[in-house]
Amino acid sequence: MSRAVDKRALRVRPPRNALHLHRMPDERGTIAPLAVTAVLLLFGVLAFSVDQGIACAAKVRQENAVDAARDACFDASFALMAKNADDPGLAVAHRVAETLRADGFFGAVTVWFFEVPKEELPDSRRVWGMAVQLQEQVPTVFARGFGIESLPVASKRVVVAEPFAGSVVWRPDGSGGEVFELATGADSTALLRGRFDRLDDGPAELDREVRAAVAAAGGLAERKEP
Repeated sequence: MSRAVDKRALRVRPPRNALHLHRMPDERGTIAPLAVTAVLLLFGVLAFSVDQGIACAAKVRQENAVDAARDACFDASFALMAKNADDPGLAVAHRVAETLRADGFFGAVTVWFFEVPKEELPDSRRVWGMAVQLQEQVPTVFARGFGIESLPVASKRVVVAEPFAGSVVWRPDGSGGEVFELATGADSTALLRGRFDRLDDGPAELDREVRAAVAAAGGLAERKEP
C-alpha cells in the first residue's frame, strides 16, 4: 500500500539568501520634464544673447549719433552764431535735434543747457555746459517669446564750452539752465522746453564739469576781488 504524499512537503521554497528582483519604475516620465526644461533654458540663453547683441549694436549707433551731434555744435560757423545768439540754449538744442534726425536716430532726445551767470565769472570769461541724452526701446527678436518686447538703450554726452572773447565777453540777458525734450519719432522742431535755475537740478555729470570750468576760470589773475 503506497504512502500518501504530503503535498506540503513538495512545495518548493526559495533559499533564504535568494535575490528578489523588483521591477524598476519607468524612468522615462522623470527624464522627459528635465529634458524639456533644459531645452527651454538653452533657448532662453541663446535668445537673450542674440537680443543683447542687437541692443549692443543699437548702443554703438547711438554713441556715433550723439558724437556727431556734439561735433556739429562746435562747427566754426554754428559756434559763432550760437555765441552771439540771444537764445543760445534753443540754438544748440535745435542743432542737436536736426543732426540726430538727419543721422537716422528717431528715439527720444533730452538736451540740458546751462549758462553760467556773469556774477560767477570774470568779465572776459563765459562758460556754458551742455548734456545730451538719447533713449530708445530696441525691439527684441527671440526674447519676446518670454514676454520681453524691447530692451532700453541710452547714451549721454556732456560738453563744456568757453566762447572766446577779448577783454569783455558778451552774454545774453538770461542765465541759468534749460532743458529741451524731443519725443520719440517727433520732428526736430517739436522741442518741449523747460527750465531749471540750479545747476545741481540737472545731470550730475553736467554739474561736475561746469563747476570745474568755473573754478578754473575764477582762479585767473584777471578776476578782481572787491
